[in-house]
Amino acid sequence: MATRGQELKKMSRALLEQVNEAAREATVRVMNDLAEKGPEWSGDFKNSWMAIPAGKGASGSTGGEYPYTLNDVPKLSTNLAEMRRVTKFRIENRQPYAPYALDLEEGVFRGDRKGNFPIGKVVATGSRPTPGKRGNVKGGMGEATSTAEKDWYRTYLKGGAMKKAIVEGVRAGLTK
Repeated sequence: MATRGQELKKMSRALLEQVNEAAREATVRVMNDLAEKGPEWSGDFKNSWMAIPAGKGASGSTGGEYPYTLNDVPKLSTNLAEMRRVTKFRIENRQPYAPYALDLEEGVFRGDRKGNFPIGKVVATGSRPTPGKRGNVKGGMGEATSTAEKDWYRTYLKGGAMKKAIVEGVRAGLTK
């Protein structure tokens, strides 16, 4: 027969595992949202999101390809001492041009000289200041093409969509 302390420890472990799954599920939803809302010329950027545990005590994959699944997000430790050090994920895109694709930095953009066309939906064509931000495409003459709305990333972070994905992910993770 289990003692009360053993039962509490077992319940605590189960709760920590559920919290872990909720965090991972929320992370998957955010990664999929970012892949869907971001620019898509060749598919490389869309397929380069990864979840990095902030700290130590995780195991498993840190990335995959869109659509992302729980297999693409590492499991956090359910050891209480380790969970105090690792309680969240940092979501990053591993492409070297990510700061430009996220509309965070200005750059010099040139049209595709090979005649390739984007596989994603084109949302704007025209001209772009040089240097300028990826999403700053104005109608008219020019070779600039944009496959994501201007400031899409900041809009996602601050416009409520990320919060919604996290809430839905946590709910889904806690009801498993």
